[in-house]
Amino acid sequence: MDELNFNGKTALITGASRGIGAAIAQAFAARGARCVLNDLSVANFDAVAAMAAQIKAEFGGLDIIVNNAGILREKSIKKMELADFEATLRINLGGPFNVLRACQDLLREGASVVNMASVAGTLGFFGQAAYAPSKAGVMALTKVAAREFARQKVRVNAIAPGVIATEMTAGMKDEVAAGFIAQTPLGRLGTTDDIVGVALFLCSPLAGYITGQVIHVNGGFYMGGG
Repeated sequence: MDELNFNGKTALITGASRGIGAAIAQAFAARGARCVLNDLSVANFDAVAAMAAQIKAEFGGLDIIVNNAGILREKSIKKMELADFEATLRINLGGPFNVLRACQDLLREGASVVNMASVAGTLGFFGQAAYAPSKAGVMALTKVAAREFARQKVRVNAIAPGVIATEMTAGMKDEVAAGFIAQTPLGRLGTTDDIVGVALFLCSPLAGYITGQVIHVNGGFYMGGG
């Protein structure tokens, strides 16, 4: 489909060293995009600003941003160390903020931003005292940015994956995975391809009138709205 041809487009993907981020980067590159890859240095604004300056010098601007970098440290409120809580918010929420702040002026008219949220940000799973709030913050940041960036004709949306089979979830106990599957109408965990397809769509002209939305991709595990 021509709508999924990204020749001549420049994409910045954070958290691109593995899992969902790597799969998204490969998909955009395979469809012609020039991809700038970043991992967890998004937590440092000076580093992000330096990256933005380099992108401007080498590519002139950006057409796509996928804010995917994140960490998961599972502990209850009672057991959560303050350092772990702050690190999670600094990377998961501070990272997208830093990228948006540093790169806003690089976004060309018609550009698209996709922030990676999580179903945890809506449901607030037990033991995710840092991760769930950080992802809820990503959803709110997405809506704020959608309003502010609209004047540039830039769209901003979020993807909220359910439980996806990646390195991040590889340590999940079999009984826990089975529990998630049992509660999922489509009867399986998600794959990186399930997320990639939505990211490609949101960054394409097919989604030209979609902004400020959180797209849940979870096999029916959570059915919100309506």
